[in-house]
Amino acid sequence: MVYRGEPSKDCLPCRKRKLRCDLRPSGCGQCQRAGLSCFGYRSSQDLIIRDESQNVRRKVLAATGLPDLGPNTSVYIALDVRARHAFFAFYVFGFSRSYDVLASLYEQASPDGHLWASVDAVSLAFLAQQHGSSKLARLANQVYVTAIQRVNQALKDSSLAVTDPVLQSVLLLDLYEKMVTRSPQSIVSWMGHVNGGVALVTLRGRRNLKSYISRRLVTRLRTTLIVSCAAASVRVPRALEELSQELDPKIPKGDVKWAINGLVVAVVNFKADVRDGKFPSVMEVIAVAKRLDQAFAAREEALPLEWRPVRVTIEENNPLVFEGFYHQYQDHVITQVRNVIRINRLMLNDMIQQRIVIDEDASGVASNAKISRAIIESTAREICASVPQFVLPGIRLENQVPFSPLQALRCCTLLGTLYIAGQLSADWHLRCWVVNTLDHIAATGGIQMAKRVADTLKTSPDASYWEVYAMLGSYAFTP
Repeated sequence: MVYRGEPSKDCLPCRKRKLRCDLRPSGCGQCQRAGLSCFGYRSSQDLIIRDESQNVRRKVLAATGLPDLGPNTSVYIALDVRARHAFFAFYVFGFSRSYDVLASLYEQASPDGHLWASVDAVSLAFLAQQHGSSKLARLANQVYVTAIQRVNQALKDSSLAVTDPVLQSVLLLDLYEKMVTRSPQSIVSWMGHVNGGVALVTLRGRRNLKSYISRRLVTRLRTTLIVSCAAASVRVPRALEELSQELDPKIPKGDVKWAINGLVVAVVNFKADVRDGKFPSVMEVIAVAKRLDQAFAAREEALPLEWRPVRVTIEENNPLVFEGFYHQYQDHVITQVRNVIRINRLMLNDMIQQRIVIDEDASGVASNAKISRAIIESTAREICASVPQFVLPGIRLENQVPFSPLQALRCCTLLGTLYIAGQLSADWHLRCWVVNTLDHIAATGGIQMAKRVADTLKTSPDASYWEVYAMLGSYAFTP
């Protein structure tokens, strides 16, 4: 069969009615307005078409920016289309909440432009990670080089450099780096594209606030920069803090994630200042750590009702449920944001514990030690309670044995969180449960990184959270 271009991802009713499908994750808007039954969008298998025409093959390669790899190129074309579909279907629409503007920008972009190349690079890297394919990883790297060249070319044009598609491409290139570069040494290199994004944001000026798309892109850059600075133990640049203040009036009131990220910035800057020796005494470090911990506790207490979980108690003994109950949240995004609060509280209280050991003669040692230890243990248990909802079959529609692709993505968000819970808890039973759960995720979900985390917890429990975070490429799995 001759390759006739990339097939439409639109749902069947829209294709039959020759309408443009909006591809909304919650269901096609065209079908909802017409009262039609819509059974979703085309599967990746529908999009695999082999090319038997050399002439068409050359045209497709020119349009996608892929290299001509010889007589077997038809296989690569199929993989390219399949990777793009998997990335949009599972990552953009199914998992992430931060790339909601990508589809509209991509639809308007040129097939031989920087945004298409950036999407293809990330899509191939995503599929390579999902299947552990070195062949896909090499192809992704080739397309990544092409994407960088095209972005650099766009940056030379002052009118193009300040546009939304260029900033989106830079964010995608950063996502690619986080997906494929996974070592403690990679943390510094992670800052490359992020720093480029900050320079772009500064150049864009008031354009950052002019539209919903612009604001969403800058919000994503903010999250990216916070995480990258935290991993590198450096302060968040003042330029982005000032931009956050400008954006704040435009953010919907009650945006929990925005507010919590503001607290995370304070923790990132605090830890960088501690590392740089900017606090004159141990007790001052303890005081600031306690104040930030209390701010997180207050924010958690003020969360809206829909952010609170349902507690589910089980009668039978299940090794995947710690202490006989688990918490079920509305979705994985709420779960992860709640766990971000817990990770920061664990880090802050661990800092208090460490400083108490340093200065045993400090006043209030016994009280500080007891309180921070209690917070660590209760917080670690809250993390454990958040896990079974994504692991147990049937709890959620996508929960299967073996794991579905979407279930595997959601479980990836738990790996670093489980590590720090097991690392800092003094409860031997809790640590054993964490290790066994990670082993189960590796065996049932095919997520080999879970096995590496379990092994790290057993053999190198002194590894920092951020070392494990880099090993996992966890930023790539931040909704």
